[in-house]
Amino acid sequence: VVGTVVSTRRADGIDQPRYLLVDPCDQRGNRKNAAVVALDMVGARRDEMVLLCQGSPCRQTWLTDNKPFDALIAAIVDEVDEQGETVYKKFEI
Repeated sequence: VVGTVVSTRRADGIDQPRYLLVDPCDQRGNRKNAAVVALDMVGARRDEMVLLCQGSPCRQTWLTDNKPFDALIAAIVDEVDEQGETVYKKFEI
């Protein structure tokens, strides 16, 4: 998560949605510099690695059913293990 997005005029039909700017990254957290706007469903914060869902599955949650969404945050990543090696671990404050 690299930032927030504020919009007062929307066509999503959701009361007080929270939009975040998410920059996709690899499994080690290295950013790809291709940010997308996503609906935050889990209370993510800046600099957290999140699980980003894109495309038609975004419209299949209790909140987004049949609504115009193409990206949403479905989870906050705590740790990534790649072939037995921890390559990412969430920084705890």
